[in-house]
Amino acid sequence: METINWGSPPVGLFNFPLDLWAEQGKFADRGLRLNTHTHLTGQEYGKNIQKGVYDMGHIGTPVFLPAAVGSDEYAVISIGVCDYAPFYFIADPSVDTLADCQGEPFIINKFKTCPHSLLKWHARQYDLTEHDFEVVELMADSQFDNYGMAFLDGIQNKRYRAGILYEPYASMVEREFGWRVLGDYPEIARPANYAILLYARRSWIEQKPELVAKMMAAYFDCAASGRDSADALATYAEKFPFIQPEDVRNAIARETGHWQLKPGLDWPLLQRVEDELIEQQLVPGDYKIGDYVAELLEMLIQ
Repeated sequence: METINWGSPPVGLFNFPLDLWAEQGKFADRGLRLNTHTHLTGQEYGKNIQKGVYDMGHIGTPVFLPAAVGSDEYAVISIGVCDYAPFYFIADPSVDTLADCQGEPFIINKFKTCPHSLLKWHARQYDLTEHDFEVVELMADSQFDNYGMAFLDGIQNKRYRAGILYEPYASMVEREFGWRVLGDYPEIARPANYAILLYARRSWIEQKPELVAKMMAAYFDCAASGRDSADALATYAEKFPFIQPEDVRNAIARETGHWQLKPGLDWPLLQRVEDELIEQQLVPGDYKIGDYVAELLEMLIQ
């Protein structure tokens, strides 16, 4: 049985199926020993990508692709479970649009993360920039090791009226405080210019293509299982005491209908990702996303 050191984004709905399968030993049943690693924020994840820490993993485009610039360590092998931005602009009932928050605290987890990139995109839709807001890096100096818990604490202490969250924390805040989702990015950021990607070491793609393809197939099988197992994922999430099972069930109902459940390389989507990364100056102006994609693996996923 071969060990895969697997990188994952911060704890959220997009990780739950994989984490549950790992806990249940279902990867081991397929001859895969998975060592999973989650991160406080995408900023820490990006630094680990630059260091070449993982063998494979899934990660948002605004974190992975800038971190991989100039490196030959990794290549994208597929779009992951989310071929859209799985985040939400969520706000106090006193807020109606993003423009209402100009000049006041607006919460993201950290700079150089997916929420930070989405704030840049959303602000542009109102002819604004991130600099029109008092952007707060909530996890830069937090007593909490979880973005959802830190966000909840900030609301309780009335420190802000708006920010960007992901599931199941968006559902938690809706339930607990009556906040509203005013920007449903899976719906409004279309056609998508964001995705969660699967990546692998280039050396593995060349030397262990069957193992890479085997893990890729297991990844999508566990996502399909998670989509159809709301009760199991809700039970798994009980390990986070501030999340209620109903939050997870609501998150699954809201988001899993969008989930991508088979591997593939969506080149029009990847081109939009390239354009957005250049627009946000996260990559050089002459950046070509094709340099970071392993097309040869397409033969293994037909």
